[in-house]
Amino acid sequence: MDEQFIKKILQCIEDNLDNENFSVEDLAKNAGLSRSMLHRKLKKLLGKSASDLITKIRLTQAKELLEQDVATASEIAYQVGFNSPSYFNKVFKKHYNISPGEVRRKGAVVELDGSILAQEQEIEVSSHPKAHVFSRKNLVILMLVVVAGIGVYALLNKIVPTEKSIAVLPLHNLTGNTENDYFVDGMHDALIGELGQMGSLRVISRTSTLRYDNSELLLKDIARELGVNTIVEGSVIGAGDSLRILIQLIDVFPKERHLLANEYRDAMQNVIRVQSLAAKDIANKIDIKLSKNEEQRLLKSRTVDPETYKAYLRGMYYLNQGTHEAFKKGIDFLQEAIARDPGDPYAYAGLALGYSIMGHGQLNSQEAFLKAMSAAEKAIKLDPMNDEAYTALSILNLYSTWDWPKAKEAFENAIAKNPNNEIAHAHFAWYHILFDDMEKSIFHAKKAVMIEPFSASYTAWLALLYYHNKEYDKAEIWAKKALAIKEDVPYGNLVMGLVSLQRKQYRQAIEFHEKLPENGDNWKMLLGYAYVKAGQREKALQIWNEMEVRSKDHWVNPCHRGKMAAYLGYTNLAFEFLNEAYENKTYPITYINLYSCTETIRDDARYDELLQKMNLPNRRLLLTSN
Repeated sequence: MDEQFIKKILQCIEDNLDNENFSVEDLAKNAGLSRSMLHRKLKKLLGKSASDLITKIRLTQAKELLEQDVATASEIAYQVGFNSPSYFNKVFKKHYNISPGEVRRKGAVVELDGSILAQEQEIEVSSHPKAHVFSRKNLVILMLVVVAGIGVYALLNKIVPTEKSIAVLPLHNLTGNTENDYFVDGMHDALIGELGQMGSLRVISRTSTLRYDNSELLLKDIARELGVNTIVEGSVIGAGDSLRILIQLIDVFPKERHLLANEYRDAMQNVIRVQSLAAKDIANKIDIKLSKNEEQRLLKSRTVDPETYKAYLRGMYYLNQGTHEAFKKGIDFLQEAIARDPGDPYAYAGLALGYSIMGHGQLNSQEAFLKAMSAAEKAIKLDPMNDEAYTALSILNLYSTWDWPKAKEAFENAIAKNPNNEIAHAHFAWYHILFDDMEKSIFHAKKAVMIEPFSASYTAWLALLYYHNKEYDKAEIWAKKALAIKEDVPYGNLVMGLVSLQRKQYRQAIEFHEKLPENGDNWKMLLGYAYVKAGQREKALQIWNEMEVRSKDHWVNPCHRGKMAAYLGYTNLAFEFLNEAYENKTYPITYINLYSCTETIRDDARYDELLQKMNLPNRRLLLTSN
């Protein structure tokens, strides 16, 4: 297959050798690949980019024609696709270390590295009517390079773990219209979602694969960075009344080999069936054993109204951008989808996730909660298998209603429907820590990081959980990983600061805490705690006074004020603020057991009463009983 591919590429370049406008994009289109896919494939097989290969072939043919003395250097430059003789002379001399004119006279060509390529050779002229035909000798040489390269490639690559794992790289928009980007993005997300439902397969999240959009990294390097052994690449070619998608499945280790190269065509109304069929074909090729429930899900044949589905995809496309303006656009498109078809569950699930996760900060918290809850319940009623709707419900019950049994049930449903739901895993970890089940908490946090390895937030959350479990060395390791992904991720610096406090490295602790965001009651409260532990109470009091002044004309989170009052020794005031936070269900009051800054008030009976009102166990009592 690789030899046939190279032969096709060489023939295409040969046929267009005198076309000065022939570009890498034209070559990629002829090969049925995106520019980045073509780049990776040629790099793997020949060690050259497409641009370098075109230039190399043009120069090789020019050298042959010059040695035959069939025309002037300027004429030959035009014959091999250069539109400027002076540029041709420059490139030729840089490559061969000799000018075109000298080649005509001497008949000798020296490579840039000094090795002799040809010396007084007798060149057999092809009978092809074109004077610039690429010689068979050079084709044979390149084919030998391909074969040799494949063998070396197999020897150099290490075998990765046998765990079934896959990453779907961003699909390429080959529809010829950039306005279809939203649709291509939606197909990428949908394919990840379909594969994610397979419990025996680890599927990398959409967010972590987006960094490889049009990347020129080799597939083996991408696979190593993501920790997977299989890669899916693809393109959307048609997105009008009919759907046309190309999917390639590549097993990367120990050597790269294509397992699947399929084209899927169908009417747009059957887009769900196409997604399921592609996922099933991929599962079969990598020997995934599907459960009966998984097989039934992949047999989905429900049709959609194309315009409704496109409105849904546009909505999710904008919500995923995360900005205030994009959030509003996303909600509008999702509402449009619902207006077109009130019985379609996708838009309701999108609204539920949008309002529960992204709605906070974009609009009133209570308003976001009510809209998210309503949308989630409608989505589940219309489609009980929708994991996104259950994810929204779990988050709402965990952070807003404090309905612990319902939160647990919703999390379990979300993960049962999609074991690769990184959002559900990440937040389920914070459910378990409320009940001091650190083993399950860390398990789900790890799952989230494995599914989304380039999330600085999820990695820092895992570090924080290790800190709360008193595994300080592991906490430091994961905090450093988070900071390597994003150097200013707040929880990464926080964990490094807290670990330093535990080790009584106060100077380092202060330095890390001072890197926390300057705007935010939580970060200021934590910085004040570090000052107190380091013996700099005056600086902590300065933060307290600033917070008190600001509270006169701005809302200041009473939970953070309560925690700060606790470590400053203002015990009665601490409980006043903490109870205010309880009455208004102000986040993060349910997590006061985790903050060491409340340790000075935990022996007070009012502390136990506060936890009882929230139906939470007292961690101190749990640790004592254990």
